[in-house]
Amino acid sequence: MNIPLIRSSTYRVAGLAVALAASMGLAQAAGSTSVTRAFIVQVPPAQDHAFNEGMKAYEKCLRDHATQVTTLAYSAETGDLSRYLFLNTYSSWAAMDAHSMADQACGATFAGQVLPHVGQAFSEVAVLNDKESYMPGGDPDPAPMMWVDAYRIKTGAGAAFSEAVTKLAAAAAKTHWDGHWSGWDTMGGGQGAEDFVMVWPNKNWADIGQDPSPSAKDMMVGVYGADAAKSGHERFVASVAEEWSDVWSYNKNLSLIPGK
Repeated sequence: MNIPLIRSSTYRVAGLAVALAASMGLAQAAGSTSVTRAFIVQVPPAQDHAFNEGMKAYEKCLRDHATQVTTLAYSAETGDLSRYLFLNTYSSWAAMDAHSMADQACGATFAGQVLPHVGQAFSEVAVLNDKESYMPGGDPDPAPMMWVDAYRIKTGAGAAFSEAVTKLAAAAAKTHWDGHWSGWDTMGGGQGAEDFVMVWPNKNWADIGQDPSPSAKDMMVGVYGADAAKSGHERFVASVAEEWSDVWSYNKNLSLIPGK
């Protein structure tokens, strides 16, 4: 299910690096993970099979060396279909400094069997924002599909944007709304990257196409009143420099979850 609040035709490849910094279900799977390192990889069609085989070999090596880092993989369903998304989950920023024996042992496999088949690669870091999320009870772990809304926020408008999303989350919690999402602050994506993403977990395309009832607008009106809801929406729209959306599907074959 998705709640597109503002649309733009602009599409950035690097800006989606964090798009699926999955959901609170991802956080629960990794033991209250709060930080996700996201890599988006473009693979030329002619290299796709070799890339897949290389990733499987690399992850087998990691598993054989008892890696403790979860890697979730997703394939693009919209936009540039040559993209893959890989998410490494950590309990903190500091945890990303730990280089395990598995990393060292499998570095040559990655360099020899994966990198030669990559066209481009980008990375970002995402931190879960609890106040700007509404995911009661978590979500499918991991969700089979994700609709992602990514936002670049205007300079100086961060507080207005945050207030609007926080109020949406508070209203959703108060009304036990059907729409569930996780909110992530994104960092390190480079010039023009998004600042925040809302990730909506879905079971399938039918689920994506089924809007919540009541609508986001009616839900907000019911909690805050028509005038306040309208004013809040206007401030939110005014705070956004750019927004774009994308859909991703879970790729089990290229994912690695320690212990599974």
